[in-house]
Amino acid sequence: MTRVSKFSDGSNGVSGNNGLGRVGAVCKQFLNNLTEMAQRSAERSRFAQLPRRYLDDVGMTIAERDAQVL
Repeated sequence: MTRVSKFSDGSNGVSGNNGLGRVGAVCKQFLNNLTEMAQRSAERSRFAQLPRRYLDDVGMTIAERDAQVL
């Protein structure tokens, strides 16, 4: 058996069952992180757009709001 065939017979590359599971898990984790970042960004945008009247109701200044948005 040559060196190449000896290593290729027992390898579990991307085409193996374990490889596809790992690729799927990584893709799922990436998409979950992307969704979480998008939701966090949307929440920041809504928070940043609050009018001063609402900030006064909760006792928050504009500077405090800006610090929380960052």
